[in-house]
Amino acid sequence: MKAYGSVARMPIGPDLVAADTSRNQAADPAYWQSAGRGLADTRSPSDGSAKQLAQLGTDAAAVAPAPGVERPAFPSARILIIDDCTLSRDNLAGALRENGQSVSVAWDLPSLLRVDQGLRPDVVLLNVTTRDSGMLVGAALEIDPNVRVVAMGVSEDDESVIVACAEAGVAGYHTRFQSFEDLLDLIGKVVAGETLCSPRVSAILLRRLSSLASQRQPGTKELVLTTREAQILGMLKMGMSNREIAAQLCIAVHTVKNHVHSVLSKLGVNSRAEAAALSSSVRYTLRGTG
Repeated sequence: MKAYGSVARMPIGPDLVAADTSRNQAADPAYWQSAGRGLADTRSPSDGSAKQLAQLGTDAAAVAPAPGVERPAFPSARILIIDDCTLSRDNLAGALRENGQSVSVAWDLPSLLRVDQGLRPDVVLLNVTTRDSGMLVGAALEIDPNVRVVAMGVSEDDESVIVACAEAGVAGYHTRFQSFEDLLDLIGKVVAGETLCSPRVSAILLRRLSSLASQRQPGTKELVLTTREAQILGMLKMGMSNREIAAQLCIAVHTVKNHVHSVLSKLGVNSRAEAAALSSSVRYTLRGTG
C-alpha cells in the first residue's frame, strides 16, 4: 500500500511488483544497513542532541566495508549484548554474528539471568542508556567476575556516567561517535586483558582518582572551623536536615545553608554525605563562634 503524501491505495499491476520488491528489501539485513547509512549521513556528528538512533545508523554504516576493502581478522569471542532498545540490540547482534562472533542478548535483569551460563561470555557490551544499567553491570560481574564489560553509547561530556561506569568495573568505553570498526578493535583488546578509554575519558577518571586520593588523606592537614561549623558538621554526621539543624540551633534555615556550604568547601567535598563520612576522621581546630 502506498501513502506518500496522498490517499493510500492498494498496489495494482506494476505497483504490485514494486510492493513485492519492497517486502523483499525489508527482509534483507543489507537493506537496513544501507538505510542506516542514509540516516547517519543526515545527522551532523557535531549535533550534541544526537540520539541513540543516529548512533545506530553510524554503526550500521560501519558494518559494510567499502568495495574491495577487507576487514582485518578479528578473533572469535563470546559476546553478550545488554540493550533495552530492540532495534539497536538486534542490529549490533547481527553485525557481530557476521564477523563470526557467538552472540547472546539481554535487555533487563530477568533476561540477563536467563542467558545460558554454559556460553560464559568473554565480553559484555552494555548500552549505558539501558534502564538500571549500573545494576546490570554489577549483576553481570557477579555472575562471572572474569567477564570484561564495555560501556557503549558513552558521551564524553557526561562525567557522572563515566565515573559510575568505572566504579562499577567496566573495562572499556565506546563513545557515541566511534564506529563499528572501533568497537571490534575495542572488543579484541579487552579480551586480551587491556582496559581502554579515550583521552577525554582518561582525563575525567584521573581527576576522580585525584579527588579520592585527597579525601583519603584528611589528616595531612588540620582544618580550621568555627564553633558553629563544628556543631553543624556533627549534625550532618547524624543525618539531620537543614531545617532540623536550624530548629536545634535556633537559627534561620538560610544561615544553616551558608554554614553547610562553608563546611563542604573546607572539607573539599561536594555533598553532605561526603562530609558526614569524613567527619570522624578529620582533625580541626576551633576559631571564633560564627
